Amino acid sequence: MNRLAFLVLFLSLSACGPAPGPADQAVAEPPPPKFDQIPLNRADEITPAESDPMAQEMAMERQAQLDLPMVRGGLWDTLRTTRISIDEQSQLYQASHADAVRRLAGTRIKLRGYMLPLATDERTRHFLISPYTPVCFFHPPAQPNEVVEVRLGRAITAGYHLVEVTGVLRLANDGEKGLFFVLDDAKGRIVERVG
Repeated sequence: MNRLAFLVLFLSLSACGPAPGPADQAVAEPPPPKFDQIPLNRADEITPAESDPMAQEMAMERQAQLDLPMVRGGLWDTLRTTRISIDEQSQLYQASHADAVRRLAGTRIKLRGYMLPLATDERTRHFLISPYTPVCFFHPPAQPNEVVEVRLGRAITAGYHLVEVTGVLRLANDGEKGLFFVLDDAKGRIVERVG
């Protein structure tokens, strides 16, 4: 994927509103305001400022997303131990991989997650997966330590499906795109079609 496509993907956070769902379930669970101040995936410990409507909207969207199906546990818990920060000078993401994650590098893993296609083609060999159901093309479904870039050897049907991929895990260092895990020349299959 080219740099412009990722730039559009990450800068379009405000392009989508909260995912549809019952109003009583849309309880605010804010995202961390700065990745370098607190660990990711601990949004329940942060309260958005009442004067920041964008943070409140993002918190409502995140909560609505958490009410959708998701993949729990397994290797996702291990990948989440990677600490993500933003370099203040370069404004790029940085990853600090835990020992458990470094031990997975170079090994064949099997991972289930929801596909986020990177193009509008009917079939794809290149996409992202995360444990969360995507709610909007312009809004990444997860934090950088919850997204894996997948490059398949053979294309499968594109969509926002639950997929299972098998391949050798490579630790990437793409702070500009915020991608730190890659499965190259992987095999994949659709487990469940969504929508």
